[in-house]
Amino acid sequence: MNRSRLLTLLSALGVAAVMLLVASLVTQLGSMALGSVDTWQHAFEATRPYLRVWRVLLYGALFALWWDLLRRYRHRPADRLRVQRIGTMGLVLVTFVELTRL
Repeated sequence: MNRSRLLTLLSALGVAAVMLLVASLVTQLGSMALGSVDTWQHAFEATRPYLRVWRVLLYGALFALWWDLLRRYRHRPADRLRVQRIGTMGLVLVTFVELTRL
């Protein structure tokens, strides 16, 4: 069953909108709980090392899942090539995001 491109685009936009809404809600609730945005920023800076560890674990898990997909599709060249392309795009995206954070 093929999905239309419009439905896929609307679904992706919906997911992005929900993510932005959740991020703004977390920021609002955090600043309300701590009293001010400045206090929220200081608390966020204090947890920076833990967030680095979380990101490393997240990227490691994504890499392990990608590697498992490559292993599963080793006998189907077309699917393996598709998984390799997705992995390459993911690596470029992660590299871009991490370099823009410097």
